[in-house]
Amino acid sequence: LVLLFIVWPKFSETLQIRNSNSELVEKVDSLNQKAGVLASLDKAELEEQVVAAEQLLPSDKNVFLLISQIEKAAAGSGVLLNRVETTPGSAEAVSAGQSASPAPSGAGAQTEIAPNVKVSVSLTSGYSSLLQFLNNALTLPRVISISDLSVSASSSEGSSQLKATMNIIAYFKQLPTDLGSIEAPITELSDSEKARLKQIIDTGLATSGQIEQVPVGRADIFAPF
Repeated sequence: LVLLFIVWPKFSETLQIRNSNSELVEKVDSLNQKAGVLASLDKAELEEQVVAAEQLLPSDKNVFLLISQIEKAAAGSGVLLNRVETTPGSAEAVSAGQSASPAPSGAGAQTEIAPNVKVSVSLTSGYSSLLQFLNNALTLPRVISISDLSVSASSSEGSSQLKATMNIIAYFKQLPTDLGSIEAPITELSDSEKARLKQIIDTGLATSGQIEQVPVGRADIFAPF
């Protein structure tokens, strides 16, 4: 009876404690390895990569910055922008944690890879200028795609001009609200991802995320000249 009611329960508790200690030792070793990896990372390099990643996939829609980049791409190619507007509803804020809704099912339907904002552009230009504008737009630091491209020719005063309309879709991804478990493994960047971020850093595009300041008038309208 002593063995059954006293010794055996204590022996079972001892085995459970021993197994728990083994699991804790493994967790401690894993956390020590993770701490060593984190300590070996270069803080300055990480900050540069974060800035470059924010340029590739912003945490907000940044509609005004996107329009500014489109206007710069047009100015650098010589096209004449006739209309630049966002799709109704695309400028509304997305609630935290809400993912992009999939497209309706059917032939040709695709699922959006991330939340996005769509800008409709209408322009007039020559053929070479249109190609240069498309190249400038596709080399923006932000991840974008061009869809519904339509080009028509028009002749006026002996010169041939092209009228083009297109939708520029820019993607963004909200920052996570949950950092996850402390025991989660560290996901390192691949070589191609590091090369892409380094390209943005080397070209200086990672520091061009601000819209230029413009005069807004006098701060105090009652102050003397």
